[in-house]
Amino acid sequence: YWRERVSLFKAITHQPDVVMIGDSLTDGGEWRELFPEQNIANRGIDSDTTDGVLARLGDIVDTKPQSAFVMVGINDFADAHRSVAAVWANYKKIVRGLESGGVKVIVLSTLPCNETKGAWKSCASFNPKIRQLNTHLATLASDSVTVIDLWPALVSKGQLKTEFTFDGIHLNGNGYRQWKNAIAPFMPINAAVLR
Repeated sequence: YWRERVSLFKAITHQPDVVMIGDSLTDGGEWRELFPEQNIANRGIDSDTTDGVLARLGDIVDTKPQSAFVMVGINDFADAHRSVAAVWANYKKIVRGLESGGVKVIVLSTLPCNETKGAWKSCASFNPKIRQLNTHLATLASDSVTVIDLWPALVSKGQLKTEFTFDGIHLNGNGYRQWKNAIAPFMPINAAVLR
């Protein structure tokens, strides 16, 4: 699936103003419909990791977006069993790569899973790592990098809120509505809308 998506992205000549980068959570969002006023592209890939994002970062930067919203990491812990330090190191490379391409970076806190609904992923073993990663991600905030904490909208007691997920990890429609509301103020103003 990863190779198919990357191949498709390479074949698309569309130059978006905004890209959404991440794993299945991003992949599952209908971003053009959630933000119809934006020239936006979905560059989420189901099951992706920080390694996967790094491998395709050049292609993303080549589309010359103004802004990139990034959320990735849960699969690094849940499936690849990486350390927080390794994921943090990759995240810094992702941010630097986007910045060096002239892209405004908006880092989104990585969402945890719901241990009751997401037992199939052993949430209890990696939710603490996600919390640690988010502590590191918060330090990326600067003049050129915005960090948005999605937890107040989507998380309670260290877990994804039950009402926003069916399987414990992926968001339902109400979850995406919360995500949209949290990031909407950080979307660039689309010049075409102002005409």
